[in-house]
Amino acid sequence: MNTRNLRHAAISAALLAITVTRAEAVTTTSEFVLPTPSLAAVTTAPDVQLLGTHYRARGSRSTIGSSSVSQIHLGYYDPDGDASKRFLLGIRGGPMIDDHIQLGVGVDWAHKTEKASSVSHSEIGPGGTPIEVRTDLSSASYNFFPLMAFVQISADDDLGVVPYFGAAAGYEVLSLSAENYQTGDTYDGTFGGWGWQLWGGAALPLSGRTRVTGELYVNGGELNRDVDNVLTGGTYRESVSADGMGLRLGLAWGF
Repeated sequence: MNTRNLRHAAISAALLAITVTRAEAVTTTSEFVLPTPSLAAVTTAPDVQLLGTHYRARGSRSTIGSSSVSQIHLGYYDPDGDASKRFLLGIRGGPMIDDHIQLGVGVDWAHKTEKASSVSHSEIGPGGTPIEVRTDLSSASYNFFPLMAFVQISADDDLGVVPYFGAAAGYEVLSLSAENYQTGDTYDGTFGGWGWQLWGGAALPLSGRTRVTGELYVNGGELNRDVDNVLTGGTYRESVSADGMGLRLGLAWGF
């Protein structure tokens, strides 16, 4: 065999070896290819959670965002001293930052109207009906507006009656007006100043999102106004105490 034939034989043997090696590599790789799971196997696997799906326990608040709770109430406000009770109407609301703490704002309106009159004479009307003729002597109007930011802390929702406590601070406005019909004298004054409130109460759940509420509260503050003295040309200050206490009954929703 000459040199040329030996060279051809060596090249043929090398090509055969490469082909065999490729075939073995392909066969080995194909033996370890993982099977593709079926769609049924993926959807029925107990530990698989689809992207974007969230679950929470029944009765608990979602951790994504926060609920907003509102309350409307009525009752009375009783200022310290000899003043009589005033009718009260109010509303407050704000977000629950967790299961027990609420932040928000609220406003109340306490109102009282009084009139003084006297019986000037009596007369007999048609059919023998007695008629009393009265003369109005004076009238007075009282309007009180506490506008406050508050924080309220409640107990667990799973209680039959849920106790809660709150504290608030803000600005208070008092409007007083009066007129004496005998002398023609009138009075109009608007007072303002910073004040505070504390309250404690209990809520009775009606459903998962509504409660009936009842609370006792105290109000504190001193309200002022500056008045120009037309006689002396100076200015003096009038002050009114806003201290008192009261009762509020209401309905809260949004839990």
